[in-house]
Amino acid sequence: MGDGIYVALSGAISQSTVLDATATNLANASTDGYQRLRPVFREVLAKTSGPAPKVPHRFGVVSQTAADTSQGAARKTDRALDFLAPQGIYLAVQTPKGERYTRAGSLVVANDGSLKDAHGNAVVGEDNLPIKLAKGAEPKLTTDGALEIDGARVGRLKLVSFANPERLAHEGSARMAVGGAGAPRPTNATLEIGAVEESNASVVTSMTELVTATRTFEAFQRAIDAFRDADRKVTATVPNGG
Repeated sequence: MGDGIYVALSGAISQSTVLDATATNLANASTDGYQRLRPVFREVLAKTSGPAPKVPHRFGVVSQTAADTSQGAARKTDRALDFLAPQGIYLAVQTPKGERYTRAGSLVVANDGSLKDAHGNAVVGEDNLPIKLAKGAEPKLTTDGALEIDGARVGRLKLVSFANPERLAHEGSARMAVGGAGAPRPTNATLEIGAVEESNASVVTSMTELVTATRTFEAFQRAIDAFRDADRKVTATVPNGG
């Protein structure tokens, strides 16, 4: 079998990963605070298995997917519990899997007084505990992330940054785990109140990337089929050396 088939195969596998990432971006194009996945390619050199001198082949592989940390468009809501954080700043929330991070800045007060994000996760305060308010409370959020009721401060959001935010790991919608981003660092940030950040994944861009990745995958698939056909012909026509 020709070594070229492995090059084509590596390309097909890479495009399959691109398709998965692009499909996820497309599905979350309307999810507030979502940061699109960006496949990261790298080139790998490998030697052929033939006799010396061995010829290097270049294999394209997706080494990882990175989060696109560019800020999405702002959407005005005028809600007292909606906020837009500066680029690189994340809100800490509590989930069944532990503390996670999001840029989805629409908060609500549950019936029991707990503060939740739009996906039902408990919002964490600067004391590293879920924020709990009095039942029926109507808090307002200030630009420094504090919560106030009738002018009295009752808590503050835990806002963090990361050394490598592009290496945060997606866990669905706008929720992210630490991954390889480094330890979360509590930070002071000035928030814009009454606005939220929309997804930075565009429907049009995602559809274009989906079509491109599909066609590229099909091209690699045709190359694989061509190599296999060539091998079958060689096997059928070359006499057996034995």
